[in-house]
Amino acid sequence: MKYRCFPVLFLILTSVWADTVKTADPARFEKAIQAFEAEDAARTPPKDVTVFVGASNIRRWQSLPERFKKISVLNRGFGGCHLSDVAFFAERCVIKYQPKQVYLNAGGNDIHAGRSPEDVLASFDSFVSKVRTALPKTAIGYISIPPSPSRWGEVEKVRKANALIAASCAKQGVEYVDTFSLLLGADGQPRPELFVEDRLHFSEAGYDVVTSAIRWQKEIMAFGKLDEQVAPPENPIVFTGSSSIRRWASLAYDFPGLPVMNRGFGGSEVFDSFNYAHLTVIKYKPRMVVFYAGGNDIAGGKTPQRVFTDFKAFAAKVHAALPDCRICYISNAPNPSRWKLIDKMIEANRLMEAFAKTDKRLQFINVYPHMLGPDGMPKPDIFVSDNLHMNASGYAIWKEVVGPYLK
Repeated sequence: MKYRCFPVLFLILTSVWADTVKTADPARFEKAIQAFEAEDAARTPPKDVTVFVGASNIRRWQSLPERFKKISVLNRGFGGCHLSDVAFFAERCVIKYQPKQVYLNAGGNDIHAGRSPEDVLASFDSFVSKVRTALPKTAIGYISIPPSPSRWGEVEKVRKANALIAASCAKQGVEYVDTFSLLLGADGQPRPELFVEDRLHFSEAGYDVVTSAIRWQKEIMAFGKLDEQVAPPENPIVFTGSSSIRRWASLAYDFPGLPVMNRGFGGSEVFDSFNYAHLTVIKYKPRMVVFYAGGNDIAGGKTPQRVFTDFKAFAAKVHAALPDCRICYISNAPNPSRWKLIDKMIEANRLMEAFAKTDKRLQFINVYPHMLGPDGMPKPDIFVSDNLHMNASGYAIWKEVVGPYLK
């Protein structure tokens, strides 16, 4: 008789343990939230801010302001938290700032603690409901749970949680920033260089991927919708890169009879073209790629060597999938608005030209001298009012210089 209570006791303890797993005590983060409040008291937070909130990959993102210079950002990550904790503290770490945009990254710790993908979804929906009720005009974005090497055994649950949240985002008008596949290598495993030694948290290279996805996913998805409306040509010549490509509206008229496609996205850097090469280039199986980017990189503080390194990675990614594809790099162009950076532009061009000579599949198209006047300065009549982007006269020069490489 005295042992009959054991099964009942076991069931009670099991139930308590399950509830503990599903509802971690958010009070353990009270000090972290109080630290945010002390920071706010010492320095008034900016208005019209974009709040990044979530677990340790947000908390450790020290380069966040540098990466998003054109907007005011506020980091409200608290390491080790669950998505349920973020929902619990939504008023104190998000809503109080009345942000114009919120980016949330959490859920991996929930899975690691034993919560189900459905539990993670419920916490996500709770967070969205709280923010939407208080701030109906605030845009919300969810950054997918990453496939970290140290928790690879949990990857199927992570995939399911991401899928559930992505579906919820679609229904609620929330932006789902899909970084999961971008963090994987060709072998389907997490790319080790994207994580620090603990194989859990992002390295700066990992943050490169996340930054690129936040900035450009919408434009990349727009290309996919365009493909549904207009079937891409077979074995095309894909022009890709930054705004000087995107703004080349006369591309099809300039090269009649050639299957040219424009997949430029303005403001992008070389790394962004590498990050999304599978969707802007490789998927079309082009015979040739014409690439222009690098000026935004240098204007943003990157070195010519970094521009070169990123282009090499882009070329390697394309050639791994399409070994016979030719890649033509259009030189960094001289323009009045960035003339003070011209020495760095010239150095980047030198590195690219030397690299092109190492592989017969690569070509360097030097538009630089053709855009200068007799005084050695950029021709003033080939640019629009911003003195950065070209007008029709500028593109006429590019047409004449680039054209012979396409035939």
